[in-house]
Amino acid sequence: MAKNIYALATLDTKGSELEYLVSQLKQAIAKSGAADDFEIQVVDVSTLNPTDSTDISTTEILRGTELPTHDRGSAIATMATALEDWISFPLQRNDLAGMVGIGGSGGTALITAAMRALPIGIPKVMLSTMASGNTAPYVDCSDITMMYSVVDVAGLNAVSRKVLSNAANALAGMVLGQQQESAEPSRPTLGMTMFGVTTPCVTRVR
Repeated sequence: MAKNIYALATLDTKGSELEYLVSQLKQAIAKSGAADDFEIQVVDVSTLNPTDSTDISTTEILRGTELPTHDRGSAIATMATALEDWISFPLQRNDLAGMVGIGGSGGTALITAAMRALPIGIPKVMLSTMASGNTAPYVDCSDITMMYSVVDVAGLNAVSRKVLSNAANALAGMVLGQQQESAEPSRPTLGMTMFGVTTPCVTRVR
């Protein structure tokens, strides 16, 4: 059964950019000969003018929840919570191969909230205008790969096409190169932290 790759953006403002990224992602997967192994699902997380003409609409994400219309921040927070709840259902079917998102400040906060809910190891790429600053609020303790968009995600041009293509190929490489879980018996895990003067001790124990 084909596994799903989710491509997310606010389609009311970034539809053409996500369409280009998805086209590059499809090309990269097709070149590997694995086109039949993956299905790319376009997900709309718009909070202003959502569309139903996509693979997964905001209506499906919200599942009856009303978006606040008086405040953009509240709308983004509501959509982020709904998206995080929604993404947990595909995980129960084990059909999620990876996730890629594009966005500015609002879109990045919205999409990465759902990415952080995914297990470590599932490929996650976020192309964002926020990736050149403090990314801790977006990444937290997850393994999200953030890429700086260089230019605003506001149209296709010589720079944005290249960066969008790089993001698509990065996710394709991660998805195609995922290693199978080791067949070795699992062993108890010991967690340690190291910083500065504790590094020699932790290194020796490891």
